[in-house]
Amino acid sequence: MTISVIIPSYNAARLLPNAVDSVLRQTRPADEVIVVDDGSTDDTAEVCRGLDRRVRYIRRENGGLSAARNTGLAASTGEWFLSLDADDVLYPQALQALSEKADSCEAGVVYGYVLQRREPAVETRIASQAYAVGLPPDPARAQFWWTAINTAGCALVRRSLNDDVGGFDEHFRQVEDCEYWLRCGVISPFAHCDQIVLDKSYSPSSLGQNVEGSTWFRLQLQLKFLLWCEDRNIDTTFLNVSKADLINHALTRIYRQRTWSLLGPVLEQARRQNALTLRYWIALAHYGLRRSLGRNSSPSTRIKEVYRNWMTDKNSASARS
Repeated sequence: MTISVIIPSYNAARLLPNAVDSVLRQTRPADEVIVVDDGSTDDTAEVCRGLDRRVRYIRRENGGLSAARNTGLAASTGEWFLSLDADDVLYPQALQALSEKADSCEAGVVYGYVLQRREPAVETRIASQAYAVGLPPDPARAQFWWTAINTAGCALVRRSLNDDVGGFDEHFRQVEDCEYWLRCGVISPFAHCDQIVLDKSYSPSSLGQNVEGSTWFRLQLQLKFLLWCEDRNIDTTFLNVSKADLINHALTRIYRQRTWSLLGPVLEQARRQNALTLRYWIALAHYGLRRSLGRNSSPSTRIKEVYRNWMTDKNSASARS
């Protein structure tokens, strides 16, 4: 098997060399290493000129993490790939452990444990547990509400599977990997290697720590996934979920996390989906009360109805063909 490691980077010049070094020091070397500079405005280009000559450098206009990953994939040749964030570090045996597991099974995705650190240093835990393994649709079922594979850098993916699901959705600027695993998990087996393969650190400013965005885009990816499956005639009754359940879940997260700025957009989403549950009416009354008191605010998250954008793009592509 051949493995490509793709490292998207946006204004991560200070951290990028550590990520690259962790790939070059693997006990099972990668067959190619590609850094995709996603329109950085720092000195990423200069840093990359000083990297090992085994590393290919590609620069593109800023388009977000998914776009950078897809750019790297299009330029790569490996039968398998791993997408490593520029601020992550692979353990030395990571590619060896993942590839040995991949060689021993028919899975399209093989992932390992992640040592996850948060700053300030109040929490260190082992993430990416092995509960999303098995035959489809079990991996998708396991990740529909919460994500088992918490970062792309801990997983090897077959190129043929990526081609089948259409790559990473560039409409998403957060939780893009969560949506990707759902599409993969409904058509391909997942496997897990019993080793820590990645060291991942989060800071309060990390994109993944934006709880407002996490709640909104989780709802969007769930709606999009149901439409994607419908488009492919994939039965989703295994989820035993309705659009009303999705709205209720989003409203529950808003109340738990007190992200009140999302109330308006999610209530509007409920109306569009005709999901007018009891929880919707309670939240609507609360929203009206907050508005009368001048306490409503606009979300800092860039609110995009991703699933509708995806449908628009899909329909436009069909019309052109």
